[in-house]
Amino acid sequence: MKLKYSNSKIIVTWDSGKCIKAGRCDGQLPQVFNVHKRPWVNIDAADAETIMRVIDSCPSGALSYEIPGKKSKTVTIKVMKDGPYKVTGECRLIRENGDKLEADEAFALCRCGASKKMPACDGTHVSIGFQDK
Repeated sequence: MKLKYSNSKIIVTWDSGKCIKAGRCDGQLPQVFNVHKRPWVNIDAADAETIMRVIDSCPSGALSYEIPGKKSKTVTIKVMKDGPYKVTGECRLIRENGDKLEADEAFALCRCGASKKMPACDGTHVSIGFQDK
């Protein structure tokens, strides 16, 4: 399920199906991301740049953002420390047979090799102690 939170400066999307509960959002910016409140995202509690910085650290791609009226064509692949490859931007992930796996603004690809949702990250890297070399 995807939920959107917006104001005039930023639109935040949360995809619960991708969330691995890493705790980076609420740990870094609890006034905006508070799992004990409803709605749990209060985008008026911080400036857009701060929210974007925290969302950029989300390892799963469950949180993404866009700036109203501005659509980025750039696809970015970020190596998350001790975690997955985070893909952001308008991108499609396609199986070798041509079937679409993902078509979204943000998703995470497994880097540890142990995900049960391959090629997507499911957070297993945390429980197996995966670390960057």
